[in-house]
Order: sequence, then structure tokens, then C-alpha cells
Amino acid sequence: MNGNTRKVYLFFIILYAVLIILSIVAFSFMPDPDPIPNPEGNFITPGNVQIEWIFAILMAGVCGTIAGLISIFFVSTIFIKRYVKILSKKHKVGLVDMEKISGSFLFRKIWIRSIILGFFVGNICFTLAGQENIVEFMRSVNPSMIYSLPDVETLWQLAWIITIPCALIVIPIWVMMDSGLVTTKKIKGVQFEAVNLASSPLYKVIKGYAGIGFVYNLIIMIIFWVTPVIQRGIFEMAIIIQIISPLIAAGSAFPGVMILEYFKPRIRTRVEKTLIKLDMNKDLVYSVELKDRVSK
Repeated sequence: MNGNTRKVYLFFIILYAVLIILSIVAFSFMPDPDPIPNPEGNFITPGNVQIEWIFAILMAGVCGTIAGLISIFFVSTIFIKRYVKILSKKHKVGLVDMEKISGSFLFRKIWIRSIILGFFVGNICFTLAGQENIVEFMRSVNPSMIYSLPDVETLWQLAWIITIPCALIVIPIWVMMDSGLVTTKKIKGVQFEAVNLASSPLYKVIKGYAGIGFVYNLIIMIIFWVTPVIQRGIFEMAIIIQIISPLIAAGSAFPGVMILEYFKPRIRTRVEKTLIKLDMNKDLVYSVELKDRVSK
């Protein structure tokens, strides 16, 4: 690991620690909005209001880390072998050299992937938080609390639960993309073949689902979440946490994304060994050039 890479990792580790500490401090002093406070809190998670929010914030990062490790473990030789065989039935399959990135490129990659994973989790939670039966279940220990659908508090309380299944979908896709495994596909109607990293078409769907629509909904929800708090003059730190909640969502994905980046060389080696066993260890050479067009 060179110096620039180490600096990038250190930045995200420090930023993640700052977000966690800020959240713990804010929620430790956050008053219970319920006129008659419930000692069991407002959600099914353990503890009072302060503890259940601290628990939700901490567990999102923990679950993201666990999911990253599980995903890398699941992408075993057996999985790669099966996956390559399926791809090779209809496509040319090969390997391309991957650039060693560091510095600003690595910084952007971790940022973008963390945002996509964080917003992907958030979008699933947004859908679930709009379901009356799910909100009632999550709030069953204090059913007297007033809420509106979609319930933004339930959204964030669900995040740590949803992180693992979402990460188990997204991270294996990143694993195969980072391995340098590519496929070709004939474009219908033209004399040309397209080249894609393995799993990239599915990843485009996920990026779209985690995209602009959720960002818009999230901004609207945060506005309606923060406004009553400001009107009641409640602890200012809680307002800050609510406003930067999208950053906290992305920050919870930092550990899982960094773990994947750290193990990337080992994953590449695992894919190469599998292709050798399948007698498919081919480098895909692809070039695009311009030449004078001859009219037919």
C-alpha cells in the first residue's frame, strides 16, 4: 500500500469515526419528543429513545462491514467457476488489465460506491417505511406515537437491518467488476461488438434505482423531519444530524467499500486461477481505430 492509498483510507476512517462520534453525542442528549416518554423507546430495538438511535447508527456500519466480508467470502472459486460458465455460453469471456488507482481516483471511487450503496439501502428503506404494517411493527412498543407515511424515523431504524441483504447484492457485483472479467456482446444491426465488465448491466439498474428519485424524496423528507424540530426549539445537534443524515448513510458504507478495495488483488488472483482450471485464461484484446470509409 503506497502513501497516497494510505492517506485515502485514513481520511475515510477518520470521517467515519467523526460521523459516529457526532451521532452518539447528538443522540445521547436528544430529548424524547413523546409527551409521556416510554422507557422502552419508540421502536422494537432495545433501550430508550437515545439508545435505540445510537444502536441504529452504530449497527449500520457494523452490518456493512460484516456484509463486505461475507460477500468476499461467498465469491469463492465455486461461485466464480459457475458464473464464468454461465457467461461463456453466450458471450466471449476474458480478462483485461486493471489499473492500480490511488490518490484522487481511489478517493472518488470509494465516495461514489459508498453513496450508491448507502442510497440503495435508503431507497429500499424508503419503500418499506411507506408500508403501514411495517411501521406499526417497528413502533409496536409505543403505538401512541404520531407519524406520517412514509415515516422517516422508521426509514433510518430499518437501515441497519436492510444493509446486509443490499450489500450482499451490490458487493459481489463490484467484486466481479474489480476482477477485470469482461464479456463481449454483438450489437444487433451493426457490425460491432460491445465490451462490458462482468455484471455491469445489472449494476446500471441498481445505480438507477439508487439515483435521483430517491435523492429528491430524501430531501423532501428531511425538510419535513427537521421543520417540527426547529419549531419546538429542540437540541441543535439533533437538527445537524438530521440534515447530514445522507452523509451518515454513505458513511456507513465506508468500511464495506474499503474492505473490498483492500482485497481486490486477491480476488483478481482467485479469478485467474479459476480461469486456468477451466482452460479459459484468455486476455481480451480490444482496439478501436478510425479508417477512411469506403462507400458501398
